[in-house]
Amino acid sequence: MRNPIAPTLFSTRSHPRNSHGLSLLELLLTIAVLGTLATVSVLAVNNISQKAQARKLESDVASLNSAIRIYVANGGNLDASKTPAEVLRKLKSSRSKADKKLHVGAPSGRMIDNRVVAIPVAQNSWRSRAIYDSGSQRFRIVSNEEGVEFRLDEALAEVAPDLESRDSTVSYAESSGWVWDHASTNNPNAPSGPSTFNTNPDVEDSIPGEEQEPEDPDPTGGGGGPSEPPTPQAPRLPYPTLSKYGGSHPEDEFPLSITVLNIPEPEIADPFYKLDNGSWTPYTSAIDVAMNTALRVKFVSTDKENWRDSYTRYAYYYPVPENLSGTTDGNFHSPRGGPNLVWEISNNDDHFTHGDPVYVLDGEPVDSGSPNVLQFDAKSFTGIAPGEKFKLGDFFYHNGNSYYDSHAIKVSLQILIAMPDRGQNIEFDLSLDLGCVRKTKF
Repeated sequence: MRNPIAPTLFSTRSHPRNSHGLSLLELLLTIAVLGTLATVSVLAVNNISQKAQARKLESDVASLNSAIRIYVANGGNLDASKTPAEVLRKLKSSRSKADKKLHVGAPSGRMIDNRVVAIPVAQNSWRSRAIYDSGSQRFRIVSNEEGVEFRLDEALAEVAPDLESRDSTVSYAESSGWVWDHASTNNPNAPSGPSTFNTNPDVEDSIPGEEQEPEDPDPTGGGGGPSEPPTPQAPRLPYPTLSKYGGSHPEDEFPLSITVLNIPEPEIADPFYKLDNGSWTPYTSAIDVAMNTALRVKFVSTDKENWRDSYTRYAYYYPVPENLSGTTDGNFHSPRGGPNLVWEISNNDDHFTHGDPVYVLDGEPVDSGSPNVLQFDAKSFTGIAPGEKFKLGDFFYHNGNSYYDSHAIKVSLQILIAMPDRGQNIEFDLSLDLGCVRKTKF
């Protein structure tokens, strides 16, 4: 709606000079606004993709470091492994059959899914990445340097594992009558020759012929007698391994079907799981996991004398869209200017005009043309892949004529992005600084 302007008196000998064309400042402003729109258009989508990728990497690194601990604790050796690919190959290996017969404990095969591969991530990439620290034998997340992320390669699903012999501190006995042999049970070799030691010459001897009774040891173990050795703890059940790692998965795969791969024998343990904050449930078959859901799995020992409960496996599953589709809308609002500001917002709020092109000459109003115009034409989008740029709309600017400080110096453009397939809307404001528009003087 146009605001009235109070008439102003000028000399009849003066002649107006209209503003024409597009000034350099206004041209730069137009380019800057278009660049801002192009940048902001992908911020929301890229932010979703970056967070999902970072969370997946955190989950992958935690799972791999857990597998490394189990591998090394059960005789595996990573001293010669320096790269992520070499470490993954070791974790996919298995003991030989002969080795398994002598091994005490459940973890003797693959520690990770055979399909896991390390994909290089460049130093200047936005993607989170990890490196393998051979000193601590752990993966860790880094920034500002080259690294890797982890994915599944279906072509490796049926590849046979490498067979290796692993050192064991405890193994089933090969020849002795014990159940198992420990690496440290061999007695040290006796020194050659007689052993001599000095005695105290001033010690008082007992009365000849008097028999000395030995002292009873302190039953509490504090009086010098030998105490009972502590009872060794039973080994812990293996860490549960899941068919799908926690982290991001394609949206159309949900609900995910998750299976537990390394369930112990029934006479040893019972498997249990729970979703989010639900109750623990006996595991009998594949688990259906919905989007944005936490899954916990553990093995509960049924033979407490020989096995302890396993640690609890935790995995969080969330979706990543394969593509995005939706519509956009733009609404101008909140114009600001001088005391004689003239403006109008029309055409569903995406057309903004400002400034009065009418000037007074010899007491008569003269229409010099059209006012300044800003217009945003929204666009729909479909099939946008993660990380791909797309257009939210076209932005137009018309440099018209204005007089008597009737132009706007600021206006805001609200951008609305609707994605009904995801049930999500994104909204943000662009504050447009129209700067110092050239004024007509008399």
